[in-house]
Formats: sequence, structure tokens, C-alpha cells
Amino acid sequence: MTLIASDELTDGRHIELPPEAGDVNAPRFEPNDGWLRAAEPAAQKAAIWRWFATRYEEIETTTPSEATGDTLEPQGGTVALDATLRERFAEVVPAEVLDGLIQQAQSRAGNDWTPHRLDKAGS
Repeated sequence: MTLIASDELTDGRHIELPPEAGDVNAPRFEPNDGWLRAAEPAAQKAAIWRWFATRYEEIETTTPSEATGDTLEPQGGTVALDATLRERFAEVVPAEVLDGLIQQAQSRAGNDWTPHRLDKAGS
């Protein structure tokens, strides 16, 4: 399984975030909440997903398995996608936007994710 592309979560549209959204080239994207509140729903989803994807990754693609097929506990533990997104964005975007994004992401990769560790270069 590969990381979910943002256009899979924005109705097939590729959304380029404007500079007002935040520094999209930062290793850990942090959206401007003022911009996010005023953005259209597809742009909100794209920005939220960029925030999440720069911090977390799918467990299945990053977690080694034992010879028996049992998945080992990911280094750094796991986080719940839904709780993490609600904690950060519930006060910023409408519930239906957040709920829709969560449902789409869960249907493709589940709810358990693991923290993405930056390398020494910060990427």
C-alpha cells in the first residue's frame, strides 16, 4: 500500500495550495488557520491531508513483519487518524469536511497510523 494521494481525497481534483495556506515545502506543513477557515472544502481537505501526511504514514508500508506474518509494533507507536485530525482541525473547518476526509482516508488505509520520522536533513 502506498501513501494516499491528496487528489484521492479531493474528488479527483489536484489542489495546489497558495502561499497564504502555509509553507508547502516545509518538512512539516503547518496550515494558516485563517486561510483554512475561508478556503473551499476541497482546498481544506488538501491542506489538512498535507498536514497529516507530513507527520504520519501508513503502518503497513513502514512496519516490518515477523516471519510468522505478525506485524511488529511500529517504532513510535500508533496514532488514530480520526482523533488526530479532530484534535487539530475540529475548531477550524466544518465537521462535514473533516468527517468526509476521515471517512475517505479510513476506507483506503484504516485508522491506525505511525509517526513519520524526519531524517537528519529534516525531510
